[in-house]
Amino acid sequence: MVDRGDVEGKWLFVDDDDASAASYRDAFAQAFEPLEIVVARPSAGRELLLTGAHPQGVLMDVELSGEAGEHGTGLGLAQDIRALQKSGGIPEYPVIRFANIQPIQRNVSGDPASDDLFDDKINKAEVGVRRDEFARRIVGVRTVYEGLLAFDRGKLDFKQLFNVDDQGIEEWLHPGLLARLEDGHSHATHVAAGAFIRSFLGPPGLLVNQHLLITRLGIDPESAKKNWDTIATLANGFAYAGLGYGFSPRWWARGLELAWMSLKSAESPLAATPLGERAAVLSKELGVELTALKMPPMSPGDRPWRWCQLSSEQNPPEFMPVDPKYGVRITPRADLAPWVDPLYASIGVALRNKDDRRLNRRDLDRLAAELR
Repeated sequence: MVDRGDVEGKWLFVDDDDASAASYRDAFAQAFEPLEIVVARPSAGRELLLTGAHPQGVLMDVELSGEAGEHGTGLGLAQDIRALQKSGGIPEYPVIRFANIQPIQRNVSGDPASDDLFDDKINKAEVGVRRDEFARRIVGVRTVYEGLLAFDRGKLDFKQLFNVDDQGIEEWLHPGLLARLEDGHSHATHVAAGAFIRSFLGPPGLLVNQHLLITRLGIDPESAKKNWDTIATLANGFAYAGLGYGFSPRWWARGLELAWMSLKSAESPLAATPLGERAAVLSKELGVELTALKMPPMSPGDRPWRWCQLSSEQNPPEFMPVDPKYGVRITPRADLAPWVDPLYASIGVALRNKDDRRLNRRDLDRLAAELR
C-alpha cells in the first residue's frame, strides 16, 4: 500500500494496470535524466492526492476503470486536484497526461476544457523511442513550477523568468503573454504554469523547436543533422535559456529573423526568401555546403514557414513543411493565444481530409482549383 512518505519528492503515476505501469516506471528510471516514480492505483492515488500528499508531480492515465469499483477518470481526478490547488488546500505541482492515443480520442478529443487540465501530454506508446525526450520534458515541467513558486504571488521578474534583457522583452516577447502570466500567477501557480507551458514553451510562436528552425532555414533535415555544429554557431545566439529551457531545445522565432537579416548575403526577410536562396546564403555565410529542403509533392511552394497541422496529429506525428501561400487555414477547437502561430494544413493532406470541419472551405476550394 502506497502512503504519503512513499511519494514525498517523487513522481506519482496513477494507473489501473499494474504490470504496464511498472514497465513505464522502470523505463523512466533508466532515462538519461532518471525519474523516481511511485505507482498507485486510482483509489489509492485519489486518497493520497486529495488529502495533501507532496509529490514532485503526477503522471495521470485517462481511463481508470480497470480497478474494480472505480467509476471515475483521470480527467475528473485532475479537475479535483486543480480545484484544491486553487483554494490552497493541497500543494502546487504539475499534472501530466500519460496515456495511449485511443483512450484520449474517446475521452478528450474535441474537448479543450479537458485537454487544458494538464500541463503536458505524453503518449505512452512512444516511450520506447522517445524516453529520454519525455523524461526531459517531465523534469522541465517541474522546473517551471519551481521557478514560478520562487516568486511572490503575482510578482514576476520577466528578465529573470525569460533570461533576456529589456530589449529582448520588447523585441522577442508579446505583452499579452506577460499579462496572462501575471494574472495567472496572482491566482494560482498552476494557472501561470499552464499558460507558460501550453502557450509558450510548447507550440510554435514566440519559440520554435529544432524541426521548425531547420524548416525555416530551408535546409534538408539530413544535411542539417550532418552540419548541426556549424549551424549552431548561428543558432546559439538566439537559443532560449529561460525558465524550463530543458523542456526541449527551443530558439526565439524573432531571434532567427534578426540573425538572418544580420547576414551580409541576405537580401530579403527570411520568410520571403525562396528555399534555394536560403540554403545558398547559409552555405556561403557559414562556410559549409548545405542542401536545400525539398518540399513534398502534396505541399507545394518554396517559402515554407509552418507545419501541416493535420500531419502533426498523426500517430506517429509527421512534420510536413507548409508554404502559407499554399496552405489551408485551420480553425482550432479552442482559440489560440495571439502569440501562437496560426494553424495550417498542406493542401494535399487537406484534400484527403476534406470532411474535417476545421478546414477553411474557401482556402480548400481556391487552392484545389489553382492546382488542377
